[in-house]
Amino acid sequence: MAAMPLLTCFLIAGQSTPPPEANKLVRIEEIKVHGTRLPADSVIRLSGLAVGQDVNDLKVNSACHKITATGLVKTVDYGYEVYPDKPGAVLTLTLADEEPLFPAKIQPKGDEEQLWGCLASSDPLFTRELPRTERALNYYSAAIERCLKLAGRENEYAAAVVSGDAQGNAKQIVFEIRRYRAGPKHE
Repeated sequence: MAAMPLLTCFLIAGQSTPPPEANKLVRIEEIKVHGTRLPADSVIRLSGLAVGQDVNDLKVNSACHKITATGLVKTVDYGYEVYPDKPGAVLTLTLADEEPLFPAKIQPKGDEEQLWGCLASSDPLFTRELPRTERALNYYSAAIERCLKLAGRENEYAAAVVSGDAQGNAKQIVFEIRRYRAGPKHE
């Protein structure tokens, strides 16, 4: 097995053009995911990559940025495994999750089970614990709002509130379901 070197998903500052092999297309025969608590299928869905797709380093790098844009993952490294007897390559994505994770709940309590159920059915990456990054809070809030809209509750939104102890240390994340305020009527 000849493996290509592990590449990182961050462009080097000052690099104006990618190396020549970055533009070479390779067909993805398999995608492996390592180093994360997130389900592999969810990571692959977030990336937008698919088995059978022709990619180059620029496309894979862009896919890695889609994953980190959720705020759930700090970094994504990738590498190719190329086999002489196969036409394509195995793409391996190695993730480093954002940490620490904080417990999350949805208020009011009467909405909690229904909305967690909706989130879990949309994607199993939505768990009741997440990092306290702004992007992760926004990612969850947007997903909760999609669930609210599915339930016909278009006049409501999810506001993420991080609660803490007396010393200011974060302890949990609460997604409060709020109603949009009615604005003044224009005549």
